[in-house]
Amino acid sequence: MTSMTIEENPSLLRWLAHRWPTFAAIPIVAASLFGLADVRGLAFLLVLSPLGYLVPASLHRPGITWPAVLIGSAVVAPMKIFGFNPAYALLVASMAFVVIGTVRRAPGFGIQAIAAVLFAVLAVTALEGGSLVLAGVLIALGLFAHAAWDVYHHRVNRVVPRSFAEWCAVLDVIIGVGALVLIF
Repeated sequence: MTSMTIEENPSLLRWLAHRWPTFAAIPIVAASLFGLADVRGLAFLLVLSPLGYLVPASLHRPGITWPAVLIGSAVVAPMKIFGFNPAYALLVASMAFVVIGTVRRAPGFGIQAIAAVLFAVLAVTALEGGSLVLAGVLIALGLFAHAAWDVYHHRVNRVVPRSFAEWCAVLDVIIGVGALVLIF
């Protein structure tokens, strides 16, 4: 039996090419968890993940998703580098997009706004609740719930591109597990 290289197996190459969102998520997971001493440093993801859906829903433009991710990363990264938890800044951005979506009466926006509010409540509770264990559990549960949200949106192929839903689900699950590891 001879082993085949990736170039000799086009179906494997095609499969790997289709899984680029999964592979793109892994270094971001590593960067999010690297050197993290306090699980509350992950609470911002409970605001950022729904914002990835709220922005395209409020504008009724799924194509804006990946550019919005790049802009969001450019805003979040310096805050993280300088030791600020970007959760509250992202809450302000979320409120702005709730107003925009409400004014525009974007179709399908309402459920995205409700989800963003529920995830924001989890984030604030995790940040302000006092207990690190409670914070870690809330963050993990929120990320797992958002991963289910991602899977649903990947399946129905609405609001955001499927590549984003896959990417976000991978981030949510792995970082959710990381949040649990940090508290136990």
